Amino acid sequence: MSELNGQIPKFNRTSSKICATPEEELLEAVLNNNTIKIQQLINKNESLISYTYPDYGKRILLIACSEEAVQAKTVEKLLNLRANPRDHTEDDGWEALHWAAQKTDFGTLDVLIRKNSGDINAADQYGSNALQILVRHGKKDSPDFLKCAELLIKKGIDYNHVDNKQKTALQWAERKGVGDDIKNIIENAGNARTQLPQQQMNNNLDNDKIGGRLQQYLLRGDEDSFINSHGGNIREIVDYCGEDGSTLLQTGCSKMLNRAVKHLLDNGADPNLIGSKNSTKPILIAAEHGSSEIMKDLLEKYDKIQNIPKGVLGTILKYIDREYHDNKGCYRVFMDKIKNGDLDEVSLKLNEIDDNNNTPIHFAIRYADQDIIEELLSLGASLGPKNRYGVMPIQDLQPETLEKHLDNCVTFNMKSKKIDKEDFQVKFNYRSLIPPYAKSAHAYEDCEAIDLQGRIEKELVAETEVIFFMSKSSEFKHLLKHPVIVSFLFMKWLRIQWLFWANLAFYVTFALSLVVYIFSDYAYFNPEEKSNIHVIFSKLSFAILVLTLLILVIRELFQISVAPLKYFKNFENYIEIILIVITSMMVLIKSPSDDTRKQLSSLSILLAAFELVLMLGQHPYFSTNVVMLRTVSFNFFKFLIWYSLLIIAFALSFYLLFTTHTQPLTSIELKNDTDSEDNDKSFENPGRSVFKTIIMLTGEFDASDLNFETFPVVSKLIFVLFIFMIAIILLNLLNGLAVSDTQMIKNDAELVGHIARAEHIRYVESMLLGNILPSNIVHKLRGICCCLPRSHNRELKVGKLFAVDACLFPKYLNYELTFYPNKYGLIEPGSKDQKIIKRGCAPCAAIYLDKDTVRRTNNIVHAKRDEANQNGDDHIKKLELELLKLQDKMDGIYHILKSLNNSSVE
Repeated sequence: MSELNGQIPKFNRTSSKICATPEEELLEAVLNNNTIKIQQLINKNESLISYTYPDYGKRILLIACSEEAVQAKTVEKLLNLRANPRDHTEDDGWEALHWAAQKTDFGTLDVLIRKNSGDINAADQYGSNALQILVRHGKKDSPDFLKCAELLIKKGIDYNHVDNKQKTALQWAERKGVGDDIKNIIENAGNARTQLPQQQMNNNLDNDKIGGRLQQYLLRGDEDSFINSHGGNIREIVDYCGEDGSTLLQTGCSKMLNRAVKHLLDNGADPNLIGSKNSTKPILIAAEHGSSEIMKDLLEKYDKIQNIPKGVLGTILKYIDREYHDNKGCYRVFMDKIKNGDLDEVSLKLNEIDDNNNTPIHFAIRYADQDIIEELLSLGASLGPKNRYGVMPIQDLQPETLEKHLDNCVTFNMKSKKIDKEDFQVKFNYRSLIPPYAKSAHAYEDCEAIDLQGRIEKELVAETEVIFFMSKSSEFKHLLKHPVIVSFLFMKWLRIQWLFWANLAFYVTFALSLVVYIFSDYAYFNPEEKSNIHVIFSKLSFAILVLTLLILVIRELFQISVAPLKYFKNFENYIEIILIVITSMMVLIKSPSDDTRKQLSSLSILLAAFELVLMLGQHPYFSTNVVMLRTVSFNFFKFLIWYSLLIIAFALSFYLLFTTHTQPLTSIELKNDTDSEDNDKSFENPGRSVFKTIIMLTGEFDASDLNFETFPVVSKLIFVLFIFMIAIILLNLLNGLAVSDTQMIKNDAELVGHIARAEHIRYVESMLLGNILPSNIVHKLRGICCCLPRSHNRELKVGKLFAVDACLFPKYLNYELTFYPNKYGLIEPGSKDQKIIKRGCAPCAAIYLDKDTVRRTNNIVHAKRDEANQNGDDHIKKLELELLKLQDKMDGIYHILKSLNNSSVE
């Protein structure tokens, strides 16, 4: 009993992480009596309710019942969220009722008795019940002391119970000086109640015996004996927990006893109750064992979809390919339960994650049939969530299945006869392409008065993860031309194009100020005096250059802090870093030499032009040209580096063959050599020889200046070999390669444009939604200083304000887009609850999809219509055949009856 009288370790923030874990958040919410936060955390992760805190050695309910600051409403909230009041500490066996008695809190004690009145006589390892613990360890000076004792006695606790020291509660009360008070409470309760505790204890013993017998029936699989036991009325013991730590309902589900489970549910068994040692919900046990009848009975006990325990569908799909279990039947029962619900609720249930962050679609793609995969996708299962290993469901999906699903995302009224009319509508469904939204609750004063589902809102996510993966995969790349994907990228570009134009305007300002400053001041070598206009231009350009340079530095630092690995993998960013360094040198170095100025100026102008060209390539209109430049340049240098060994070898050979002086020259020879205009010094050292050889690659040979006289045979042979191997073969090979790459990119110009757009949109999203706090640095700081403030969201998203306008869902579109293919692809504005996407002024605000997208959509619509008509015709033909067969049978019966009639007449 070393932890009595409140001497329990209090909540200390000793974690090494700056961001609180869910367990720490729940503990802090309980200690602060934040019932709204408690409900949010446990709804997201039900396992928190059974987590044992190392500093306390107790689960959260026992902590709530023992801590002074925790109020009764908090304990009641935990009990409503399925906290087990029979949990106990290992060293002394104290349950929640014992801790509340020790704390001497009338409100907490009353809540526990109301919620679990059948266990009021539970004793600890020392044989003490709650009344004895109250008298021995409670606070006798507390105004709640006598109220707690009166409550326990009135509710039927056995005040005659003796502990291991052979003492009753009244005897302990006399030793503590409150014997008369406790005796008066007992006498006031009346003689009619003096025997009630013993009777109730006997009833509890009888219930334990009956419960144990029922448990044995279930373990043996004897359903008839179980159902007929105790006259079929087992309401008082329906939640009995056996010696193995499992409830009757858990045992019935594990043994797949359909009738027994239904009998328990009809008698009021709690479908969410778990045993003291078995923490698996009954419905999860049924899902794992593949019992469809039990699954159906259990699902009927859940009125709302969100109340179904987490992980049921994932468990069903994980074992759906087993031969001797009815997991497919469980799947059908589960889908029948949820498919008619609210789309957002269904999507939330279909995208639940397990301990490895796998969603049901992860298991479906691996183990289930194509029909099940398509059904899950059509109902809102997302292809975007990543599991613990960074794998998205789309990575294991077959391209044919994805293409079929995208076709099914094009929806319209199949029964409509106005397919060629102007008001014919087609909808694109994007729900499966968007990663599932995280949900958070607003703070309300009265949590119980407001439905939880009404208080949740969708948080922003990176919407192009799936499409970006498709753009990088050779298997899925061709599907970027699908109308669903093209329309999505088009609408996303409309949301973020203002960022592109703002960034471009800023960079053009920087580049212009740089050029003007260079030619008006920095590299101005004209000895004449500057005019006033010249001076104004130079000072103004310098001021703008310094300001834009500072903004450019901040922009690059922001990108590095958000995604350092992604930043340094991008070649364009290295150009920006070098440009920033050179421009900073131009601004900060006070008195550079003229040579330094010229070199820095030339490099900065060249790099600024390169960066401007690459930035323009982010626009869809110019993206193909920039892709051509990148592809051809990369392939050219790749082949050139491969053949650089030959080029260097030729250069060294030319140096050895064409160098004119092998011994030191005299002063007269040196003077004559200097005065000679015809002497070629291109090969006088290895470095110049390599440089000259590279120039010769362009066809600039200057063969007349080369000295072939020293080694006439070898020098001419090697020179001719160089012309054929390098100047003719290699250069033509490189030119042919460039032409081939260019032609290939032109042929796939549309696809190249979509890929470039997807990459740019994804990069913008990663910047706007990225966390600016580096997690590894934060963890180290947390380890050094444990008193750092906790971040509620665990993230610092500087660009979140702009991300709201950059994301399509749910602010602008509700997972779908409606347009009119017969009105040149006119897009219908959003609903009244959503902001309308507009472009330009009122006359120009209408948005149209491109002609190719409209044409491909019409092809899908007509193909679906033809398939439906064909299926209808086939169905009619089958009916006609069945009718003909039926008519033949009726004719046969008629002839038989007629012949029988004729024979009877004769």
